[in-house]
Amino acid sequence: MHYQTAWQWARDGKMPVPVTKTATGRYLVLEQPSERDGRTVAYCRVSSADQKADLERQAGRVVTAATGMGLTIADVVSEIGSGLNGRR
Repeated sequence: MHYQTAWQWARDGKMPVPVTKTATGRYLVLEQPSERDGRTVAYCRVSSADQKADLERQAGRVVTAATGMGLTIADVVSEIGSGLNGRR
């Protein structure tokens, strides 16, 4: 979306998210609480089999970060593969 479209929507009250006009005349998009009712799946990938240990550490970091954000991980999908091989 072009910035002028966003400015017009905010000015005309048509913005699909809550906004407020600041003292400087700028529009500030207000953060909305997100609903976390869906499933969360973590995806981790490394390029080669030599990095398998890195993949396990990566998955651990992703799960730790997600639970720190209040998410419940339903599944962890991990993959070892080269970017040159399009067959996954």
